[in-house]
Amino acid sequence: MINFTYHNPTKIVFGKDQLDQLETLLAPYQNKNILLVYGKSSIKKLGIYDRVLKIVQRLNITVYEEANVRANPSMESVYSGRQTCIDENIEFVLAVGGGSVLDAAKAIAFAATLKKEEVWDVFLQKAQATSAIPIGTVLTLAATGSESNGNTVITNDATDEKRSVAYPFLFPVFSIIDPSYTQSVSEHYTIAGCTDIIMHIFEQYFSNTLRTETSDYMSAGIIKSVIENTHRLKTNQDDYETRANISWAATLGLNWILQQGKIGDWATHRLSYPITQRFGTTHGFALTTIFPAWLTIALKYNKETMERRLSFIGKELFNIESPPQVIEQIRAMFKSFGAPTSFEEAGITLDQNSLDLMVDNALALGNVGTVVSIDRSIAKELFSQALT
Repeated sequence: MINFTYHNPTKIVFGKDQLDQLETLLAPYQNKNILLVYGKSSIKKLGIYDRVLKIVQRLNITVYEEANVRANPSMESVYSGRQTCIDENIEFVLAVGGGSVLDAAKAIAFAATLKKEEVWDVFLQKAQATSAIPIGTVLTLAATGSESNGNTVITNDATDEKRSVAYPFLFPVFSIIDPSYTQSVSEHYTIAGCTDIIMHIFEQYFSNTLRTETSDYMSAGIIKSVIENTHRLKTNQDDYETRANISWAATLGLNWILQQGKIGDWATHRLSYPITQRFGTTHGFALTTIFPAWLTIALKYNKETMERRLSFIGKELFNIESPPQVIEQIRAMFKSFGAPTSFEEAGITLDQNSLDLMVDNALALGNVGTVVSIDRSIAKELFSQALT
């Protein structure tokens, strides 16, 4: 293990009817202005919107809104929310929704401290943010773990790019997680969320760092829980307890506790961004489309690390240890969820020009990955491996 300092400042308020705690959590912003960030109609259908408005009215909080945040949130929402924050002296940002809404809220929160022309430069690593308006969240989808980390991922339609940044000041002050809200989410997005959770853990598990058994066993245990509860969802055993376990796994999957003492990889995430941007593939499914190919390529170019890592996780998850068999079992696991494990299964046809464009986009900021440093040549090989 390597040295680390771990601090997670987010207060998690978990369970049924915990929206009742919002009034206490927002009390420090009594008589102030806040920005409410949300998607389309789901929070109104769930009754969350009306409850939030009643709570803020009791606190004499003035609410401004940034609504209609889309999946894979755009810079347009960020710029719009930023301007509202500046014009209306916003002192707190409340995000109500899934990971995309939370990502937009975080980007708005730091964008409000910068000139407009500086905001996208932060995502391009040409500039740095140094502060943000405080954020709170009410979660309605189990997937990204954004409720207890400082990450944000935004799409710039003008440049056809999807980029991410992370800052410690983007950790939410609090996050309310009521798993019952996730029961209204469609099967497509629920399963995509489950695959996203597993992939967050795999990205931290696969590492060159030695002797990380504590993190490794934690990772395996959370993945086993997600597999078990995803199969419950697929076999008509969808209930509150199933959703609660998945919701908690999502939070633990990316609050960075699993990556302490080691260096994660994250190549699959970076390589997946142009798949979502170009073809509209749901994020969790974009990841599974290329992950088996990444496993094969990583085993080829870093046999020592991958044999060790695949054997351990294979034994814990599937009771098999042969690295090639473990890769096939991971592929079979995702298929059993209904997730694509190749471009063909995802309904994507790639010609050479499209493949080259995706490589250019994914590697615009340089090589990706740490288990294997993926350059243009290896990226092309990986995408080609993922065709069928």
